[in-house]
Amino acid sequence: MAKLNTILRSTVFQRVIASCAIFVTLSLAVIWTIGPMRISQIERAEVAALEDYLRQGYDIAQSEGPKGVIAAVRWEPDQEEWYDDDIFVMLEERDTLFAYRDPENEIIAGFAGLWASDVPQETQLDHPQIDHPILTQGYWFEDGSSIVVGRFVPERIYNIQGFLATASIALIVIVLPLALLTGFFLSRGVFGRLEVLSATAETVAKGRLDARAPLNGTGDEFDRLGAGMNQMLDKVEALTRNVEAVSVGVAHDLKTPLANIGGRLELIRRDIADKDAVTEHIDMAEARLQSLLRIFDALLRMGEIESGQRRAAFATVDLSGLCTDMAESFAPLFEEADKSVNVVITPNLAVEGDRDLLTQLTANLLENALEHSRDAAQVHFLLSCNNGDIYLEIGDDGPGIAPGAAERVFERFFRADASRSTPGNGLGLSLVKAIADLHRADITLLTDRIGAVFAVTFPAA
Repeated sequence: MAKLNTILRSTVFQRVIASCAIFVTLSLAVIWTIGPMRISQIERAEVAALEDYLRQGYDIAQSEGPKGVIAAVRWEPDQEEWYDDDIFVMLEERDTLFAYRDPENEIIAGFAGLWASDVPQETQLDHPQIDHPILTQGYWFEDGSSIVVGRFVPERIYNIQGFLATASIALIVIVLPLALLTGFFLSRGVFGRLEVLSATAETVAKGRLDARAPLNGTGDEFDRLGAGMNQMLDKVEALTRNVEAVSVGVAHDLKTPLANIGGRLELIRRDIADKDAVTEHIDMAEARLQSLLRIFDALLRMGEIESGQRRAAFATVDLSGLCTDMAESFAPLFEEADKSVNVVITPNLAVEGDRDLLTQLTANLLENALEHSRDAAQVHFLLSCNNGDIYLEIGDDGPGIAPGAAERVFERFFRADASRSTPGNGLGLSLVKAIADLHRADITLLTDRIGAVFAVTFPAA
């Protein structure tokens, strides 16, 4: 019963009923507009025919006198007055009836039961067996005699009237109940599909992030809604897993520096009398504190990037000039580390973006190659135009990244085992990924190349 009430209160059911009610109302309005218009058209034609016959009678009377009128309205050459059989034939053939009377209203020729006024009107014949309406009109001559013309009202007028009544009853008695049934079954089907989606949402709300809406495979609006809902749940699950990973990563990366700072404070308390030792402990604590601040700064910057706030400052950036500047800035660092850099930069390449963030992206990739490549490594720095897109590639010729770790290099706080002996917090490449996504650029680790090679493809400005 509760489900029935829910269906009856559903928007689909109410709109189906409203639509059918509007349809019935408009249909009634149309047929009751067109029908009377058609009847009026037929009636005007009948009145015009009456007036035409009446005019002919008048013309005959003026030109030939009463004898001419009598001759004109005779049924047979030797028969002046019409009888019942004549009337029935007239009724079947829908011909015109006439009556010609003298000044005393006595019938001279035609049908004695035909009476009229001087204006067209619908009346009945003065006959006990004929109840079919007749349209009549009369004309009185100067001597008091008169001629009356009559035409039986066409059956099609009554057919139209009957159709109007039948159609109205059918629309009200048949269409509305059918609308109720159609609305009920349609609403039940829609309600069933929505219940499945609602149940999926309730399951997710209870913590089952792996729940997904089932799809019928028909590609209808419910399948599209379910597919969109599943895509949203995929993103929610990924974001939730990312938050969990970030939480674990933050806890892991903060634990060691905080413990180190705490240890240094204990050492300061112990060596409070030794000024040099206290200075050394403070310097080490400050170094650890700066490491923490860098982590928080990277997280805040990634949050700002992923929220899209930095897109408001986008402008055309000379990427060729930016890369040239970065190559010149890092050249001394690579030389000091006994590593060589091969730089190939195509001039006059520009993108739409944030110059500071693009500088951060390039610097992080160069720092990654500087810190994690082998000794005496050969690093290449390439910027070119490829099929209308702008292609940036930075990599080294070292052992590269293990296949298991290659899939996770862009995750926050992820560090491959081989990198744990070097400084870092595991946020450099995830920040690069966030910046690339903000610029609608694709970044990939080229696993089919020697060493760790990263490629970024920008859409051209």
